[in-house]
Amino acid sequence: MTTRTVRFFVLAILLGLLAGCQEGENANPFLKQKGVYSGPADEPLSDETNQQLRQRMIIQRGGSI
Repeated sequence: MTTRTVRFFVLAILLGLLAGCQEGENANPFLKQKGVYSGPADEPLSDETNQQLRQRMIIQRGGSI
C-alpha cells in the first residue's frame, strides 16, 4: 500500500470513532431507574383518533359498530 492509502484508512477510522462519540441530543439515553421511562412524554391523542381506535377494537373483537 502507498502512504496515501494508509493515511486515508487511518483518517477514515478516526472520523468513524469520533462520530460514534457524540454527546447531546443524539446520544442514547441512560436509564437511571429500572422500569422508569426517562424519555420525552407522548403527545395526547385527539378525540377523533381515540374514537377511531375504539371502533377498530370493537371490529377486531368480532362485534359490530
